[in-house]
Amino acid sequence: MINKLNKLAVAVALTLGGTVAMASETDRLMELLIDKGILTAEEAESIRAEAAADREVERVRLPGEEFGYEPTAPLRDDDVTVQVPRFGVESRDGANRFRMRGRMQLDAAYADFGDDIRNVARQSHNFPTYGVILRRVRLGALGLMRENWEWQIEADFSENEVSLANVYMAYLMDHGRLAAGYFKEPFGMEYATSSRYITFIERSAPADAYKVNREPGIMYETLQPNWYVGAGVFGNGIDYDREVREGWAVSLRGSFAPYMNGTDFVHVGGGVNRRWNAFDKDADEYQSVRLRAREGTRAIDARLVGRDDIQGVEDFTRMNLEFAAGFGSWWAQAEYYRVNLNLDPDKGDVRVDDDSLTLDGWYVQTGFFLTGESKNYRAFSGDFGQQLPNNNFNPRNGTWGAFELAFRYGIADSREHSRAGRGQKLERYTAGLNWYLTPEVLMKLNVIYLEGERDVFEDDGWVYGARFQYIF
Repeated sequence: MINKLNKLAVAVALTLGGTVAMASETDRLMELLIDKGILTAEEAESIRAEAAADREVERVRLPGEEFGYEPTAPLRDDDVTVQVPRFGVESRDGANRFRMRGRMQLDAAYADFGDDIRNVARQSHNFPTYGVILRRVRLGALGLMRENWEWQIEADFSENEVSLANVYMAYLMDHGRLAAGYFKEPFGMEYATSSRYITFIERSAPADAYKVNREPGIMYETLQPNWYVGAGVFGNGIDYDREVREGWAVSLRGSFAPYMNGTDFVHVGGGVNRRWNAFDKDADEYQSVRLRAREGTRAIDARLVGRDDIQGVEDFTRMNLEFAAGFGSWWAQAEYYRVNLNLDPDKGDVRVDDDSLTLDGWYVQTGFFLTGESKNYRAFSGDFGQQLPNNNFNPRNGTWGAFELAFRYGIADSREHSRAGRGQKLERYTAGLNWYLTPEVLMKLNVIYLEGERDVFEDDGWVYGARFQYIF
């Protein structure tokens, strides 16, 4: 009889001992059995040791977790397998997990443009003076299964429409990953940095105008602590049209950190993207190419670069150089972009004598944290990650979060065009103040002075923008 009760005690201990919250119940049960003479103190201790041994599972070591690669980063509390902030669940050995992720960006803007800015943008009407939009509303999940298979699915609900943001499956190796699905082509540092973590409300004028897109494809990326290489082959959109011969691209980006010491860093990199354009067989012409930038916020839609798509593009090549550095609370970042487009006048509405076009631009931006933080540089992916305040916003404790001042100059020169008089040039000067209340809550204020040019028209204007952002 006593042997049966001992077995019962072991079973109960194993069941109740499976979580930290139930550990005290196990101890009370053991004490009760000792008091009734069913167990000795030595037997109770042996049962506790057996239960603890069964609970101990060795965690697998996952690629990239030591330097914060998001899909394999362990949950923050080793005592639990459910994480409440940014809800996540993982198996006890860490080989299977998933996490929810999302973002909400609410933007507002006020503009004071010159009278001729609508002619620069080739608009028949004046632009509105203010606007409010939900810039991004995303919800998704990412995870890991069977130790080496990474997955993600994410949708965007802005503008009351549903579109895919990221959908892929990747196989993790010791020092890299091979991904297939729908995601960003590797090109450019600012474009590689998530919109959750960019410094200003929008990316710079050249990064916005000459960026690549999310496309279906296959890509290999390294997972190394101090350098990054990404290379892939991509298609042309996820919509199917039997009348269109799909375009495709190859893309390569590389970067490394020649100097890293604590939070101080120096980053250099570059990339190239070659795309063969899609061809509309029914119209017997190449599809138009859009390389567009706006005034620095989407709340007022002034298309000051790329108002008209470029026609008759057979193929085009993007090139890019990157530099960034950070020392203490100061940081700086700069990139140069160049786009060469080859035209086929017989396969599109080309109204110039040139058979090729060259567009280019560059930006430089710098910032300083007034509260002592450092820019969160990630050498393993060659971009910037989530900014963590030294102290979260909590007036009761006298802490107010992190404050960052930043300045940027950017220029996008797209005056060459497939139709005379349609090319544009945009220069933007931006001053920004960022308030990181917590790692999840952020407010941005931007003041933008811009100068636009098209054909014989030139004008300038001021834009005042704000963003409230929540991420998880």
